[in-house]
Amino acid sequence: MNLLLDSCALIALANGKLPKASHSTLESSPYAYVSSASVWEIAIKAKIGKLNLKKTAVQWFIETREEYGLTEIPLEFGIACAAADLPLIHGDPFDRALIATALHHSLTIITSDRNIPKYPKIKTLW
Repeated sequence: MNLLLDSCALIALANGKLPKASHSTLESSPYAYVSSASVWEIAIKAKIGKLNLKKTAVQWFIETREEYGLTEIPLEFGIACAAADLPLIHGDPFDRALIATALHHSLTIITSDRNIPKYPKIKTLW
């Protein structure tokens, strides 16, 4: 199973708080990804004081990506347009981008978000 971590999962992983089952699946996964949309969301949260990273968002992301062997998936225009076309189950544009990314690349999203699993054909884990 190839995985995509959402923003909360990426933060939980970096803080050692990802649930054990998800962490085990992540460790055994052939490929684990993070979307640039999550990096963008995390950087915004750090900037407005909702998240304390203790370093710049760029440094935090580079170190986290390297430590856990994550591959970044850029937010391409096709995925952005697909996110806009999704049913309006979820209003968060970052999460909609993750859903579109997961669908496009056939990935399972690691998330604690309760709205993401409501999308047809989306697979989640947490």
